[in-house]
Amino acid sequence: MEKSATLARPGLAVDKRHDDRHQLASGSLARESIPYIINLPEQGIAGFTYTWVNAAGEAGAMLMLFGPALDAPVTEVLADRPIPRDMGFDNWTLGGFTLRQDLQFGSASISWHSDDVQLDLAFTAIHPPYAYGAHVDGCPPYAADDRIEQGGFVKGKITVRGKTIDYDGLGHRDHSWGARDWGVFQHYNWFVGQTRDGTSVHFWRIIAKGEILKRGYVFKDGLLAELVDLELDVVFNDKLWQQSFRANILDEAGRSTMITGQFYAHNTLPASPLLHLREGAAHATFDGKEGTDWLEVAWPPGYLEHNTAAV
Repeated sequence: MEKSATLARPGLAVDKRHDDRHQLASGSLARESIPYIINLPEQGIAGFTYTWVNAAGEAGAMLMLFGPALDAPVTEVLADRPIPRDMGFDNWTLGGFTLRQDLQFGSASISWHSDDVQLDLAFTAIHPPYAYGAHVDGCPPYAADDRIEQGGFVKGKITVRGKTIDYDGLGHRDHSWGARDWGVFQHYNWFVGQTRDGTSVHFWRIIAKGEILKRGYVFKDGLLAELVDLELDVVFNDKLWQQSFRANILDEAGRSTMITGQFYAHNTLPASPLLHLREGAAHATFDGKEGTDWLEVAWPPGYLEHNTAAV
């Protein structure tokens, strides 16, 4: 992480205790989750690990890999199982999946070992974390009690179906805890992207209950500032897969950041019977500088079926 990183205002600071596991309120929608994203356009592969735990102390995990380097996408799931109450994210182990965060929002190691996949990943944060709780209206209550986003550098090795890829690239992680009601979302665009010189951007544009909400941040030139406004134009094909996009972000420091992207890999994460998440990994530019980005587009499955069935 950049030692010279500064915050646009003190209220953006995040307590380090939020890098660890939280005590969840009871309820069937209560959950805590952490994904780690890798985005490697030069190698033609993208994907993520994803782990979660519910209020009953049952945890699971998922690995998804996709892109032109693979003959077919890879999805592996570790089913929910009871875990110790005192197991934290400094030593999170579920079968062949391990996650070890430093609990300082600085670094983490992640591994997934199965018959078909061996993945070992080191994550180093680019910038301080951003929490939705810093926004004047907080985190949308149907999304989580709070949610943290953070870009980073990723380094490691993947062996999948006998093919080994060494990588030294860019990625992202988030961490949310609280109730997640997928049925409230009508549609959304969740974006993360980075450059090697240390720019990192995130936004979440949500349409829910007839409202449009925007959350996010821009980190560049050593300064982390919250998103104030967003102009977004996504080009879809006739199957509603994202093909390209252009975004212009205004942040609270008065800066404008222009981002473009061309997608090279796609896959679907069926997060709920009520909402499917179409993942897209892309080549990108940030104010003309090359980087990578990821745009997750959420659609109700019935909407997708209705609008693509005849195409």
